[in-house]
Amino acid sequence: MPPEFESELENFYDPEEFHREVIYHDVYSPEAVTRQEARDMDKRAIETFGIPSILLMENAALAVIREVHDYAVFAVVCAPGSNGGDGLAIARHLCIMGKDVRVYIAGDIKKGSPDFQINLKIMSKLAPEVLNTINDDNYSEFESALKGCETCIDALLGTGLNRPVEGIYKRIIESINKLATHIVSVDIPSGLDCDTGQELGAAVRATKTVTFHRMKKALDIAPEFGGDIAVSYIGIPN
Repeated sequence: MPPEFESELENFYDPEEFHREVIYHDVYSPEAVTRQEARDMDKRAIETFGIPSILLMENAALAVIREVHDYAVFAVVCAPGSNGGDGLAIARHLCIMGKDVRVYIAGDIKKGSPDFQINLKIMSKLAPEVLNTINDDNYSEFESALKGCETCIDALLGTGLNRPVEGIYKRIIESINKLATHIVSVDIPSGLDCDTGQELGAAVRATKTVTFHRMKKALDIAPEFGGDIAVSYIGIPN
């Protein structure tokens, strides 16, 4: 970590207590941003500079791949939002690399974001056998995948979450925390409020979080949820 960043982080956590590592990959600002600030940065990249959102999603997926490529067996957990689209793009790269991958999707895929739908369509052609929905009938299979994987990719809920997690989503988060031994969260641990660091009913306790463009406020306020942090460049202009 660049030495000038160290003082910025000292105010937020005790490294002797949490032993976390924070690495900046081609990101040269220690600024931690709120939910709205992150949203505005994405919007500016897309609307002002004309960068397609699907390209930012692809760059985000590759940033996660850089952190997990040494592992072989994965359970990727998604929902039909942008965070889930990241998860599907990550799963695609892992499949192409020859990894053992199982994807589990919670929620109504018909309501997925456009970029989620694009990546779902690609995965449906590339490796349809790895795609699974999560429901009561196959929940035990999902739990077995969590127990058996080397790495669980948490791409369930993103920075936009601002209400308590309930129902199947809460159950999934609790299962991830109980059964997965190595968890990598995408952008922010699912269930964590991006602005306050509050656990919204239930929140993933990640081994590592790969967050994009800027550190998120919650990861400094509540470092016990994020684990080690990689703040990664994904092509958003400063």
